[in-house]
Amino acid sequence: MDEDAVAAAIHETWRLQARQEGWVMEPGLDRPFPELDEAAKENNRDAARRIPRGLAIAGLGLRRSGEGPEPALPEGELRAMLERCMEPMAEAEHDGWMEDRVRRGWRYAPVRDDAHRRHPMMIPYARLPDAEKDKDRSNIRHYPDFAARAGYRIVKLA
Repeated sequence: MDEDAVAAAIHETWRLQARQEGWVMEPGLDRPFPELDEAAKENNRDAARRIPRGLAIAGLGLRRSGEGPEPALPEGELRAMLERCMEPMAEAEHDGWMEDRVRRGWRYAPVRDDAHRRHPMMIPYARLPDAEKDKDRSNIRHYPDFAARAGYRIVKLA
């Protein structure tokens, strides 16, 4: 997988969604992927690396368009499969996010403090507030968008 292509697709999808839905991105993030600082790029790369692991839970994989014999799943079938496997996939997304953060020195704290790498959502998925779980679910629901924007397709694994 071309991590930078998928990372850029993730970033650009969220930028587009922010504009469409009228929410404000964190300072310094509302710019094209190549203009991000290295830490922001790496956060998007981490998210890209989590996609194949999340898809595998549903028996799915990521293939570059034009590579491999597997056809892309029809949109309706793909979305239905993601919804059927949503909770384990969202939990894996959150767990992977925490692992990535821990690797970079982040720890739990009741109040977020980026300067000291502390975050209140560094807790098990089951203990997350519903609004935070919805963020992980939203990531899963956007996998097809990320894949398509990066020139990939989601396929059923044999």
